[in-house]
Amino acid sequence: MSEIRVECYAGHRADERPLRFVIRGREFLVHEIDGRWYSPEASYFRVRADDGNYYVLRHDETQNSWTLDGFRATRREDRVDQMAVIKVDLRRHERILVPDATEIHVTDGLNGQLAYGVATVIGPGGMFVRTKTPQRPGAVLALTLEYPLISVELGCTVRHNTEKGMGVEFTDVTPENGQKLQSLLLQLRAPSLDSPDRVQ
Repeated sequence: MSEIRVECYAGHRADERPLRFVIRGREFLVHEIDGRWYSPEASYFRVRADDGNYYVLRHDETQNSWTLDGFRATRREDRVDQMAVIKVDLRRHERILVPDATEIHVTDGLNGQLAYGVATVIGPGGMFVRTKTPQRPGAVLALTLEYPLISVELGCTVRHNTEKGMGVEFTDVTPENGQKLQSLLLQLRAPSLDSPDRVQ
């Protein structure tokens, strides 16, 4: 990984999303946030820059440092008309740390595994799953999230893994399950007298 300099949009919290970044003295403008996922220590942004290529930017929140974690060149025929790119809704990239006392159980329906793991960080675009059996990056999973009174089925792609688990991006979500996911996130955001240390 190479350390880089990143300028971010700051909304309701600092470093909400990258706007531009500098690698070896060259500046790149971010035209699109193509994906976002999490680990307990960092947030990852897959962005399409003004050169048409894709970059994975890693933000270590404890050190407040940025690194380049991945790169993919885009073939000329794959480049899209920038005017046709739909602007990203910033709210869908909110990150919520799941309190220790709250467990969101995750099972893998595609591979038939049980007690697959527990979601510890989640947002509308992805989550980090603490598990003893993390899958390789690129693996496609059909995950089910079990939360009190809510069961959500999500098609996911593994973006990275660690010894503690794996970060996944939600890549196949039906409208019905999208609504259920939003309901789950609203419950996690809601104030609770039993959870004074709830993370905003």
